[in-house]
Amino acid sequence: MKSNYKKSLLGSILAFTLGTSCCWLTSLAAWLGGATFLTAFATFIGRINTIVIIFAILLFGLGIVQLWTHRTKIKKQS
Repeated sequence: MKSNYKKSLLGSILAFTLGTSCCWLTSLAAWLGGATFLTAFATFIGRINTIVIIFAILLFGLGIVQLWTHRTKIKKQS
């Protein structure tokens, strides 16, 4: 099975960003003048924050495992 390491890494970064958005998105909304959409999105992410952070950690771990597996295969081929 061929895996795309760039997509795995980008997916884990995206999940981590969404997982921590409850902290930084609220201040961003206040900075932008209290944008309604950003506030609602921050509230939604705040409710599911634990799930998103766990998902981010799992995807990050998957990326690390794939990188390690890829490097191991390259060393065996050399």
